Amino acid sequence: MPAVSFYLNQDTLRTVRTKAKTENTPVSQIIRKALEEYLLLDEKKAAKKRVLAALRNEKPLGGTKEWESLHRERSEADADRG
Repeated sequence: MPAVSFYLNQDTLRTVRTKAKTENTPVSQIIRKALEEYLLLDEKKAAKKRVLAALRNEKPLGGTKEWESLHRERSEADADRG
């Protein structure tokens, strides 16, 4: 894997080092995971938009009235568990 250098402010570096020590993980792995998550944000936002559009346009649960009925039923079932 190619090495890349970059700068972090002292507070961020201190936080990353503390996390690395706590999790017994290399600093580079924490930084790599953070960057991978950051790069996936656009994909996650696009997926969320597609789901919301499908819910809005296709009304898979039968629209608002059917959703309220389903929600009421699930709430009652949850209340009975207590």
